[in-house]
Amino acid sequence: MPTSPDTLDTPVADAQPPEQDTLYALPDSPEPTYSSVARHIEDTLLGLLDDLTLPERHRPQAEAMRLRLQNGLNWYELIPILDDLATLMLAITDSGQHEFEVYLQQLNERLETFQSNLQAASDGHADNSSAARAMDSQIREQVDGLQTSMQEAADLEDLKQVLENHLEGLLGTMDQHQKQRDAREQEVAARLKGLSERVAHMEQEAQGFREHLEVQRQKALIDPLTGLPNRAAWSERLEHEIKQWQQHGNTLSLAMLDLDHFKRINDNYGHLAGDKVLKIIATVLRKRLRGSDFIARFGGEEFVLLLPATPPAVGAKLLETLRAAIEACPFHFKGERVTITISMGLASFKPGEHSDLVLKRADQALYRAKNAGRNRVELG
Repeated sequence: MPTSPDTLDTPVADAQPPEQDTLYALPDSPEPTYSSVARHIEDTLLGLLDDLTLPERHRPQAEAMRLRLQNGLNWYELIPILDDLATLMLAITDSGQHEFEVYLQQLNERLETFQSNLQAASDGHADNSSAARAMDSQIREQVDGLQTSMQEAADLEDLKQVLENHLEGLLGTMDQHQKQRDAREQEVAARLKGLSERVAHMEQEAQGFREHLEVQRQKALIDPLTGLPNRAAWSERLEHEIKQWQQHGNTLSLAMLDLDHFKRINDNYGHLAGDKVLKIIATVLRKRLRGSDFIARFGGEEFVLLLPATPPAVGAKLLETLRAAIEACPFHFKGERVTITISMGLASFKPGEHSDLVLKRADQALYRAKNAGRNRVELG
């Protein structure tokens, strides 16, 4: 693979950055004083407060912190406000757990009510069956009485009177039972309607809770500095891509990327410069990847990359493009060019191979790239 000397410590004097490259300008102060970074700290903490989902009872405390930050902090106020913020975040975590427990308790109570109403509806159905049996018994008694009265009737007029009396009794019995059945059916219908409304409300609440949990889960999968997926997100996506590879048999490649001499960047230009470099490098890498590729920050100055359906030769070509793009970034310090480079190791999955072994091979390839002079791609 093409290589280029690591020129971090050898700035090119005649490479003056154009005006449009101010994005790549590293902070001027190698050891920034608190006053020079205070605004950055305050903005970061304010941004963190804005991103927090706060229960109502914690908002006054957060608003007080916001006012303190907006009014500006000196060095001696920084530690107390960080302690207050840590306390607030712990309280929010405990509050979220408490709210989840309360929600489960309420859900349990509603399910008990739901079960009670179902039992009542079942009892109503049983009452209908019992009432039907009672009506059948009463009608049979009326018919039996009619037969007896007919046999005892002395003449036709007497028989007519007996028939009219018994038919009137039968109609009355049936009418009474019809009214009772209608009332019970209305009661059961009302209970079932209430149950349906409760179920709809519970589903709506559950959906809202699921959406809230998903938002929080997604936030937990993002690296706050670079905006890239973090190590937890990497593990989740790796498992998914391995399953796809096993099902479809396409080549799955994995790469480890590590900035060269990153500690020197922090030592020589300060941690703010190091943070800026990481943010820009993350953007450069992400813009040059394909839609199916997945990159995450693995820790510090190290990144990991998944390349689905990508043979080693194709993966190596893509990594070479990324390497060249990083080297070409016009970083500069006080007008002098600062070249930042990256080393990469690539490995592809083999049938039956566990992801830990593939990651190890990629890591070994990365170290070979470092030992061979850095700023290069090696295959594992």
